[in-house]
Amino acid sequence: MGLIDNGGLVSGESKAMNEDTDVLGWVPAGLANTIQHEAVKRSMIKQNDLVLWRGADGLAHAWENRCPHRGMRLSYGVVRENRLTCLYHGWTFNGDGHCDTIPAHPDLDPPATICTKMYRCVESGGLLWVAHENESSDPPMVRGNWAPCRSLHFSREVALPDLISGIDVDTLNAHAQYLNPPDKVKMLLAMQPMGKYGMMLHLTLPVDATTEDHHHASRWFIAHRLTTEIAA
Repeated sequence: MGLIDNGGLVSGESKAMNEDTDVLGWVPAGLANTIQHEAVKRSMIKQNDLVLWRGADGLAHAWENRCPHRGMRLSYGVVRENRLTCLYHGWTFNGDGHCDTIPAHPDLDPPATICTKMYRCVESGGLLWVAHENESSDPPMVRGNWAPCRSLHFSREVALPDLISGIDVDTLNAHAQYLNPPDKVKMLLAMQPMGKYGMMLHLTLPVDATTEDHHHASRWFIAHRLTTEIAA
């Protein structure tokens, strides 16, 4: 996606991104299966640089992608059991975002003020949904059980109605809609806006969808991306 990279250290521009609090409501941050147990991944939502990670307990977390020590991107870190360790100086953070280990000071009990900026993170509909920690609304409750199909990057943000014109839809929230195409399995399409980096679209299908359903939906998805890019 061409995201800014300065050897893992967060630049002044990236810091400014995370000072922008424009994650409004619940926004999809990726397919749920892209974060395996004890794995970590970088994600962007609008101007916000995030780290997504999952502990051995299976719980997914979303934090600001910046270690509070020296600004190293936490997405370069390592997950061991249910803690995320920064690659730079080994500061380790538990699932509550608090630092509990500083290797250079093994006898120190880190103060509670050393913590990451956290976002709310839930799984629903085969997707990871992220919101600000103080978001008061409930997370999306997707009807039924859904399985991830695929994600595609778009070089620019496109409104969902422009992508799915002519298809019967039901709106889940501002970033996701159920699609009811007449000749295909029902689909859930979710948009992850990434500001100047364009957007990601994530597609999930009902868990009982067949392999053929996934192939057909994937081809439909790619065709719509090509049509949109050509029209740009």
